[in-house]
Amino acid sequence: MGGMKTLGLLVPCVLLAPLATAQWTSSSSLNTPIAVAANDQAVPKIGVTADGRTWHGWFDARSSGYAVYVQLLDAAGNEQFASNGLLVSSQPQSTSLVDWDLDVAANGDAVLVFTDTRGGTDLDVYAYRISPSGSFVWGSNGVTLSSNGEYEASPRCAVLDDGSSVFVWGRMPTSGTGSIRVQVLDAAGAPRFAMDGFGISGLVNERPGFADVVAAPGGAYIVSFLRNVASFSSPRHIKLQKFNSAGVAQWNGGTPVSVFDAAAVPIAYWPVLRADGAGGAAVAWHYAPSGVFQCFVQKLNSAGLEVFPHNGVAVSLEAGVMKLEPAIDVVQPSGDIVVCFHRRNTNQSAWGVGAQRISAAGVRQWTDAGVILEPLDTKHESFQRIVAHGDGAICAWFDNPSGAIPDARVVAQRLDASGVPQWIGGNVIVSEQTPTLAPKGDLELVRTASGSVCFNWDDNRADPSGDIYAQRLNDDGTLGNPACPAPATYCVGAANSSGAGARIGWSGSTSVSANALQLSVTGATPSTSGIFFYAANSIAAQPFRNGFLCIGGGILRLPLVATSASGAANLALDLTAPPAPQGQISAGSAWSFQFWYRDSVAAPGFSNTSDALRVNFCP
Repeated sequence: MGGMKTLGLLVPCVLLAPLATAQWTSSSSLNTPIAVAANDQAVPKIGVTADGRTWHGWFDARSSGYAVYVQLLDAAGNEQFASNGLLVSSQPQSTSLVDWDLDVAANGDAVLVFTDTRGGTDLDVYAYRISPSGSFVWGSNGVTLSSNGEYEASPRCAVLDDGSSVFVWGRMPTSGTGSIRVQVLDAAGAPRFAMDGFGISGLVNERPGFADVVAAPGGAYIVSFLRNVASFSSPRHIKLQKFNSAGVAQWNGGTPVSVFDAAAVPIAYWPVLRADGAGGAAVAWHYAPSGVFQCFVQKLNSAGLEVFPHNGVAVSLEAGVMKLEPAIDVVQPSGDIVVCFHRRNTNQSAWGVGAQRISAAGVRQWTDAGVILEPLDTKHESFQRIVAHGDGAICAWFDNPSGAIPDARVVAQRLDASGVPQWIGGNVIVSEQTPTLAPKGDLELVRTASGSVCFNWDDNRADPSGDIYAQRLNDDGTLGNPACPAPATYCVGAANSSGAGARIGWSGSTSVSANALQLSVTGATPSTSGIFFYAANSIAAQPFRNGFLCIGGGILRLPLVATSASGAANLALDLTAPPAPQGQISAGSAWSFQFWYRDSVAAPGFSNTSDALRVNFCP
């Protein structure tokens, strides 16, 4: 079975802290507190690991000035650091906060980028990497990305598939031409470029800004930005450029692609950028043609060519209604764009929420008007968010049923591929305090590999300065840790030299505390050897040797086992002793399993695989 050791996909990817009592609450009035310290906790961010753990980050004023904190919850919602989080940086911070960013590496580390004033009164940019054990991978003071006297705010980051991380931000000089700055750090924190990174310059005396970045295959990345944000009258056009791992521009002969230049996007508006999963990107924005706001989307393929007509496709043609603040995600593998957006009458006295799906060819799928999730009424909605879910989507937003802003609930709905709401009882209330609602802000969300959605937000229910709360929403519309369904098989176990093919099975318990799950296989080649292997994600069948690979997201191998004379094998899992620390299984997480075995007489692959088993683990 020595050939199995060379399988490139079988590498560890994630790490879990020790199991604790489940903390994801099922109560929309309680939710899960992340930071409830004195004074202000604000500007939350959230990221997710392959096995369903969630990183939460925020600015925190519990002491003098703002500091940066993080917390890690395991898949069941248990705090992995001390209550109210792990202090990342207490370096001096401006009293006026700007935006920042957080992403998650394949091994579960959190990568953070933010600004502070440790180097002087201007803002400089700093990056940190924190492991799930709380170690500061890039040192206690992180890595300095910029050091100069210019104003630099609101950096963004993305972890790349080569293990490095890319960071972008705008530099606004006191005079002259500005630029978008780009820096890349390898996994150890070594910079690829000189201090302050390389620049994407604007035209003479222009100052580009509002930069964002997403990963592309092969260590490449795509940067979006606004052409010029220097004044109210600046041409705030949307531009994109793709860079390879060496920082060489790939599109349009090195000149950024102009995605939108029909007019200027609104002052202080930040377009939305998402990777398309195929080396290109999707981008969304709003502006007001003929004085009525509309939402638009565009896709660029891996070569940087616009897939939709120049200046984008309108998300909704609903008459007499303004459409603003689009949130987008890309459905895989179709490449369709799902959109959740704000609806408002032209008098700005009634508000609602809509959703749309734009095909990979640029065609509106959920009627030309889109799906109405909230009718136009006196409830004020805001902070629309969306994640692709299977072949559909989950949309979420704040609403204000009392009409008092910013008193709010968190509300969500799941849509299938046709745009039909799946929670037939109506929109699900994720957070609602009674009898009096609390002000909320900054809604953030991520989708886990198991299909749940995890949120965090700024909440004033207990402290008028603001705290951070979180919640898990399951794909059936329930809150908290889900009921544990029986494991289910999927995918294909191809025919082998001795019969119809291998079939995976299970017995025992999916309870982590019971630690009594046994994997089994039948129909494999008799009297040979093989391994059970597992990963966080289930994927569509991909040809592999004589069979199919049906799992992905960082694959881990279990011990070698022998098959019987009938082609059967069993393995008792010991959840307390994973094959690598990165493979620890926790309550609330979901994993996929397969069996890979020798078939020495069957050319050309001389080995085969079973079908796959998806297991949701309970406390």
